[in-house]
Amino acid sequence: MPLTHRPPTPSPAALTRPVASRSRAAWLTAAGIVLIAFNLRPAISSCSALLEQLRSQLGFDPLVASLIPTLPTLCFAAVGATGAMLARRVGTEPAVLIALAALGGGLAVRAVPQTWALLAGTLLGSAGLALCNVLLPAVVKAHFPDRVALLTGVYTTTMALGSALAAAVAVPVADVAGRPSLGLAAWALPAVLALAVWALRPGSWKAATHRAGSGAVSALTAGRTRFGLLVTAFFALQSLSSYAVIGWLPTVLTDHGMSPDRAGVMLGLALLVGVPSTFALMPLTRTAGRLRLAFCVVGVSLMSGYLGLLCAPLALPALWAVLTGLGLGAFPLVLAIIGTSGRSPQETAALSTFSQSTGYLLASAGPFGIGLVHSATGAWTMPLAVLLVLAAGQLLVGLSLTSARVVRD
Repeated sequence: MPLTHRPPTPSPAALTRPVASRSRAAWLTAAGIVLIAFNLRPAISSCSALLEQLRSQLGFDPLVASLIPTLPTLCFAAVGATGAMLARRVGTEPAVLIALAALGGGLAVRAVPQTWALLAGTLLGSAGLALCNVLLPAVVKAHFPDRVALLTGVYTTTMALGSALAAAVAVPVADVAGRPSLGLAAWALPAVLALAVWALRPGSWKAATHRAGSGAVSALTAGRTRFGLLVTAFFALQSLSSYAVIGWLPTVLTDHGMSPDRAGVMLGLALLVGVPSTFALMPLTRTAGRLRLAFCVVGVSLMSGYLGLLCAPLALPALWAVLTGLGLGAFPLVLAIIGTSGRSPQETAALSTFSQSTGYLLASAGPFGIGLVHSATGAWTMPLAVLLVLAAGQLLVGLSLTSARVVRD
């Protein structure tokens, strides 16, 4: 009777190896997401805190001063529109590597104490930020489909921490480095760390293998729906406020007599408020009724902060900073809406691409326009009044977004 061949029994180590490998990959992915999120705002908030020192060092005119906080949003619009296409061509994970390399390289270029280097480095770094902005919701959707709200809350909280830290310590770091341009370049170090961690992930170097058009979703198609248009409008308004605050809040306070280091701390406080507010607001994204409450909280807070800065900027600056920072909590709300929409990562990436690129294009008028209005009027009354009106518009769009016909409980 012939012997029956039996395959060898796998060892316990062999059985657990795939599970351990998947667990390691998941932890590296989560760590990479957190590190990337930490790097998404320091390039901008550190430059804002150092703007007056950079202007003294490099001697650029008010037009350039107005352009510097506008460049990131312009890049977010122009480069962000290519995010979904780049992910289809090279794969989402390699696209993130490209984005982080651009971010780190751009921040390093800003070490050169020349206006052209400041502008060029800001452009290149912002291009990397733009791609990360668009790709992160799709990464979260692909790797953690059952924990989108949790991971979105974690990475938006980390964004707030990174932004607040950079705003608060930018001036001391520049003082230690010896000049503002070196202080800016110091923020390339955490970007390099994020790049290293992401490069260690299994699959980060794996090119896209699906055929062109397979599972692809047009960003224009995703954005032409009523839902897509409302998400885009809300994203544009909250981005305009966010970058106007990040770009000009320290200058508003220093123009009224506050010291530059304390003004940077006030910006850091405004951004730091995003940490507890994100955890408080994210559970409210689960139903339309709760989301409506969340939009009211952030909308009223933002308007109150602007009103305080308009009427009595130095009376209670910490309170105005806290209220304004709470108002900026609209950002994680809209990201959670984007991240939970769509039936696949491709649909999420398409809506993310359309809403963020179009939203940032519209929002780019904010920092630049605020700077021009201030230069024309010589005061902050008119710019802050405009921001107050736009904050009211944001609240109305948010309430429309939560209507029963758009977002269902």
